[in-house]
Amino acid sequence: MYRNSILLFASALVLSAASHLQASRPNIIIYMADDLGWGSTGPYGANPELIETPFIDVLAEKGVTFDNASTTASVCSPTRYAMLTGQYSWRTRLKSGVVNSFDPLLIDPATPTIGSWLQELGYQTAQVGKWHLGYHAERFKNLLGEIRPGPNDVGFDYHFGVPNNMDDLHKVYIENRGVYGLRSDRISPYGKSFYGTQYFGYDAPQRDEPEVMAETTQRAIDWINQVDLDTPFFLYFAAVSVHHPVMPSAKNFGGSAAGTYGDFIHDIDDSVGALMAAVEARGQLDNTVFIFTSDNGGDIPGDKNHKRPEVQALEAGLDINGDWRGDKHVIYEGGLRVPMIVAYPRVVEGGVRSEAKVSTADLFATIAEINGVRDLPLETAPDSFSFAQSLLHPEKASTRPHLVMRDALGRQALRFGPWKLIDDQVPGRDAKRIELYNLETDPGEKDDVSKQYPEVVAEGQKLLQAIRDTPASRSIGKTL
Repeated sequence: MYRNSILLFASALVLSAASHLQASRPNIIIYMADDLGWGSTGPYGANPELIETPFIDVLAEKGVTFDNASTTASVCSPTRYAMLTGQYSWRTRLKSGVVNSFDPLLIDPATPTIGSWLQELGYQTAQVGKWHLGYHAERFKNLLGEIRPGPNDVGFDYHFGVPNNMDDLHKVYIENRGVYGLRSDRISPYGKSFYGTQYFGYDAPQRDEPEVMAETTQRAIDWINQVDLDTPFFLYFAAVSVHHPVMPSAKNFGGSAAGTYGDFIHDIDDSVGALMAAVEARGQLDNTVFIFTSDNGGDIPGDKNHKRPEVQALEAGLDINGDWRGDKHVIYEGGLRVPMIVAYPRVVEGGVRSEAKVSTADLFATIAEINGVRDLPLETAPDSFSFAQSLLHPEKASTRPHLVMRDALGRQALRFGPWKLIDDQVPGRDAKRIELYNLETDPGEKDDVSKQYPEVVAEGQKLLQAIRDTPASRSIGKTL
């Protein structure tokens, strides 16, 4: 049903470019997949004989596909934090790793988020799907009782979430301020998750992993169906796919030639199509900014003899992370390059590609400019650079002067000009090595030229330290 309705929409929709972005205050959907690598969809070169992504393909036909998009981290929580706040996560307590199962909310309720900023403009807001940014003000023992602070306190009127990932030990959904469907305070631990930890055993409906994508997508659709069309809405939808364990829906199981990993990608595509169809059914697709991206690159097991679905997909010929070096967790581009497609039918010409250097952290400032605000105060989204003009002029070079990224261990990298400097000299960590790559001539990061260009290393270290020392990297130009 979803595929038929969205394909009808695609054939009927007429797009037109506009001279400015703010044709009217648009609805906004951010769709963030989980661990979806750069090369894992049709618009980024995935072999259609292995997987098919017709709805994501339609999105690319109706929007701008960014070939030079990066996250701020090669793991989940720091990217999600930076996306929502426009602030690098290493400015918080999260210097390395991710938010764990019982960790408190990473976002300070006083920190502006895309959600809270849009709420002030009158938007209706919701977050559905994976959260992975913690709950409560302090570390907690369980999710019983009222959750405060939580997503409802950082910009979202409605929240229906998976606390950490599809098979986390909580194994329940959270709706607004509590466990969804909680019947009593009884706890009965049982079984084991993919990670070897025992499920907590709340007296509440337990998540059925292969149905989580469909369940969360339907919750998002239900919310879209009840929004007041007299005011705009913002939906942040965070898919649980394709994060391990790879457990596709019964509907898509066996449907790809790339094993269950490919089937799980099909679940993402179905979800995208369903959301687009729901918005179109309410007559809102023409005035909706739909942003599709991922939190980091694909996760590829180091032991290739261990036949996890990711390895099987690789052996079938799916280039999960394209030609980039490395994968999730590491500081190289395979863990940091992500797909990013932005469609805004009322204003933006579709079917074009852009080489502009953009980041998931830039969504805050970009959404602000789409809403007519080009100069956010530095305390709001301090590390976010708008790429709104790249939607109108995708052929133009990026205006982002620099980008700081980190890996799972907290190791940082700086992109500036054609260069990427990898620097372990972070407070609290012993320096290991410096690496320098020219991504224009060596996109695969094969040739470390740090010894050949000591002056570039020095320039990069000076700029990186200046960014660390200031609370707002938007105040710093490319050179000092």
